[in-house]
Amino acid sequence: MRLGRVYARAPNHLGDGVMALPALTALRRACDTLIIAAPAWGEALYRDLDATVIPRGSAPEAELAVLFPPSFRVAWEARAIPRRVGVRADWRGALLTDVVEPGVGHRAEEYAALVARLGLTAEGAPRYAARPDDEGGVDVPEGHLALNPLSPSGAPVMWRGFEALIEAAPGPVVVYVGPGERWDGPGEVRVGLPLPTLAASLRRARALVSNDSGVAHFARAAGVPTVVVYGSTAPARTGPAGSVAVEGPALACRPCYKKRCPYPGVPCLRISPETVLAAVGAAERR
Repeated sequence: MRLGRVYARAPNHLGDGVMALPALTALRRACDTLIIAAPAWGEALYRDLDATVIPRGSAPEAELAVLFPPSFRVAWEARAIPRRVGVRADWRGALLTDVVEPGVGHRAEEYAALVARLGLTAEGAPRYAARPDDEGGVDVPEGHLALNPLSPSGAPVMWRGFEALIEAAPGPVVVYVGPGERWDGPGEVRVGLPLPTLAASLRRARALVSNDSGVAHFARAAGVPTVVVYGSTAPARTGPAGSVAVEGPALACRPCYKKRCPYPGVPCLRISPETVLAAVGAAERR
């Protein structure tokens, strides 16, 4: 059955937005018109979907809403749309016409379940295709080691070995940080690159080493060998498809997905630079 005019409320964070790409692709193939409400990165991330990307807020007129964020507010904004598909969470079950139970596996599987409710299949891993004009403004050396050392999620996901890794790594190193972020350590730094430029820059890297963050997911979608260092989070739930995972000690408290760690020094992130550098080699060989 062909879907008509569909409103998709994209996830709020870049990594989740990347994980939603296969589900959004399935939606676009099945509907006449797709309108995606997303954060500022949405227009660039979803540029190949032939969809209209709008800012988050009030939902437009549509026949069907697919609501990726599990919040009450998102369901309330779409309440006038006749059919509303979403995960049961945040006391919003009564606002949904098609309820998907929360998943216990990878978050991408939960996103796939939303479109499965419509008889659609989210296929494959996320992909972000290159365009010739993405190379404009790229000024990083070929074969550099790319690092993403910061995260808005706080200390429990921020490995403290990046400076030591820079000292140990052979060849050039470039540190990538987001808009408004500041890196005071060594290495060349690139701040707040637009997604197309970021993808083109990372494609010149031998590999990316990152915390569990949106940049790691985006890099893998762009085809970049990626190593992700995990502390309070776990690859089985939020890891980028095809990345190499480096996990901290198997403590009883991890994964906790908390913003703050009650233990000194965040023990789940006690990982040596040598271990991470070895994982870079493994990522390059994949």
